[in-house]
Amino acid sequence: MTIANPIDRLTARNDIWHRVRFYACPYAIHKSSTQGLGRGFLFLQSTCTLAQLSLPQPVSSDGRRMAETRSVLLHFLTLGEYDSELCRDDFELACVRDELKRMVEEGGYDETKELVVLMRLRCGHVAVGKVPLVPDYGICVS
Repeated sequence: MTIANPIDRLTARNDIWHRVRFYACPYAIHKSSTQGLGRGFLFLQSTCTLAQLSLPQPVSSDGRRMAETRSVLLHFLTLGEYDSELCRDDFELACVRDELKRMVEEGGYDETKELVVLMRLRCGHVAVGKVPLVPDYGICVS
């Protein structure tokens, strides 16, 4: 099962983000502000494919329950950590470095309203984008 249409991939990414954002945003704010890491991005990765994660229930298109538990791992990284730990060994992630750097350093994103996210999934799907903070910054900090 794969998702070939770019609009469907965008919709699937948005659906995944909507399911994890209440956990992911406070985590990222905590890491960037209280641990002194500064500007960075949230790295979301999974051993599942985009198609598997996009399904509302862990049931495949043929009606069978999925054998593997669907989950995502979240890491808050600075660009320095990204370069030293990820880009060195992973060609797919090195390909999006320029776009990621532009968003984190030059994109002028407001850390109190937005978060930069890098998503990598088992199927090879890699995406970079900005998402609004949910819940808002004041709640994430408290």
